Amino acid sequence: MKTPAKKILWIALAVALVLSLVWQFAPLTDASVRLDAIPLHGFGFTGRDIPLADAEKSIYSPARVLKRLYQVDRQQVIVIAIDGSRNRHAIHDPTFCFRGAGWTIAASRFIPVAGGEVRLLSLTKDGQTREAMYWLSDGQTRHASALRYWWQTTLRRLTLGHSGDEPILFVLQPAQGNSLEWDLLLSQFPALLAS
Repeated sequence: MKTPAKKILWIALAVALVLSLVWQFAPLTDASVRLDAIPLHGFGFTGRDIPLADAEKSIYSPARVLKRLYQVDRQQVIVIAIDGSRNRHAIHDPTFCFRGAGWTIAASRFIPVAGGEVRLLSLTKDGQTREAMYWLSDGQTRHASALRYWWQTTLRRLTLGHSGDEPILFVLQPAQGNSLEWDLLLSQFPALLAS
């Protein structure tokens, strides 16, 4: 290798090393403020925190997880919100977890909401049916794409957080029964979509 090529290679290596150190040690803001802003009580709904199971703690740690049971009008919903700032592996496509638990995705559709869309799944297992809804939100946009999440968080690291807020994963499931009136739930509990 000629001397100028070696010099360029060493400079590129040094720049990559410096950038990796900056990205490793530069503190990025997490989504704690947005998680804390999700109300326990409000007009038409009330909630309570649910402790994480030991298996959930081992999967999510050290990510910040909010798990609550909400009563919204006559409906009960379990809401899990995950801030993966401290553990990016805690955020993944929820369909993998459902499939891993033995559920088959019988149907899937996207529902438009302010700032994007959410994904509603119809699941089956051993003759049972159940629904679940999920989305990722940076506080401005909502989507259900793990690839887009990866891109958002990568861009956040590259820009030291200037490209936007950390996305939060929201997963909603009925606490009783197998389905909810999802449109009604979202309209009566707008704070979920605002986070």
